[in-house]
Amino acid sequence: MKFKKGTDRVVVLFPFLRIAIKFPIIRFWLAVRLLYRDIKSGKWERLSNDWSWPIEVRGGFKGLLFRGLAANWGEFQFYWQTRNPFVQPTYFSLLGLFNVQRADEPCLLKDEDLWCQLYELTKGQVFDDSHHFVDPRNFCFSNGKLRMLDYGSRKSRGVIARHGAKIVELFNPAYCWEEEKKKLKAKREQEAN
Repeated sequence: MKFKKGTDRVVVLFPFLRIAIKFPIIRFWLAVRLLYRDIKSGKWERLSNDWSWPIEVRGGFKGLLFRGLAANWGEFQFYWQTRNPFVQPTYFSLLGLFNVQRADEPCLLKDEDLWCQLYELTKGQVFDDSHHFVDPRNFCFSNGKLRMLDYGSRKSRGVIARHGAKIVELFNPAYCWEEEKKKLKAKREQEAN
């Protein structure tokens, strides 16, 4: 059994069972402190503002309390609605309180090799959610195919919906950005002559 902590969730890995269980991080005491600060200041518009921030904003009440839950529930719904081949299957969710996801071989690619290839395959749209696409720890390999583990954000799911099948089909695990740069340089020199 292994533990991993992300920004909004804690993952418990059971490699021998090939499953991962994701639990949301609920920042209850931070929300209480924020509420106390707003009430103590007497500035009711500040309290209203903190409640109005969308769930994606970690500093608002909704983000502190429900961001991890929303990520879990979003992954579960996205997988079951799309069965996108680029995402790691999420088998079960108890209303976002915990998710059960398949666990496979970790992605050991270099950050720049992964990022540059994903950038090319999506025509730069990985920038829509660079936080999730830049980190190899958010990916794994299943039967030699790249799969995304952390697709809890709406932005990630948008990129996956547009490009997931293409990434699975064309992703090259042996891709090396340094080698690609050399090929591009040679090609430009050849075109210039």
